[in-house]
Amino acid sequence: MTPGKRKLLGRNVGAMSREAVYETADAIESESRAGYEVTRKRVLLEEVLLVTIHTELGTGYFLLTLLMTLILGSIAVVLQFRAHVPIAAMIVAILGLPFLVLLVVRLIWKVDIVTVFGRRSKVVMRFSVHKRRARGVYGRICSRALEVQRAMVERQSVVSEISPPSPPEDIANDAGGAAGSA
Repeated sequence: MTPGKRKLLGRNVGAMSREAVYETADAIESESRAGYEVTRKRVLLEEVLLVTIHTELGTGYFLLTLLMTLILGSIAVVLQFRAHVPIAAMIVAILGLPFLVLLVVRLIWKVDIVTVFGRRSKVVMRFSVHKRRARGVYGRICSRALEVQRAMVERQSVVSEISPPSPPEDIANDAGGAAGSA
């Protein structure tokens, strides 16, 4: 069985897992890779309950860059003012500078997170650089889910307009007569 056409919407990358999120004709599909194990989960567009977009600092990333900045910065200060070795202090400070830049960039830009909640599962996408793409994916998922759910409601309303046939007259009279004669 070959899967239908899928369009890559976004990714969710963690320390030990990689997740790619695709859009198919009838669902949002997540393909997760943890080591050698691949799992797929789907949120059908007709079952979408909520789509959210929010920004987050990324606690793990923030703490790691802060820790490295503080460690290398304090080593550079100790080398400069206690050991009086300015060349070594300059080298350590230059090594700590990229961590400081990454920390400041994360504080300014943050991470946009788009989450799609279904009845039984959810899909998460993180966008650290492409803010416009995050908003576009959010809008696309909202409009597709609304379109599919409206079409589903219209089909149900057409089916409910067709009323079941009423029972024949002689059966209705027989039931009333049988109850009255007893």
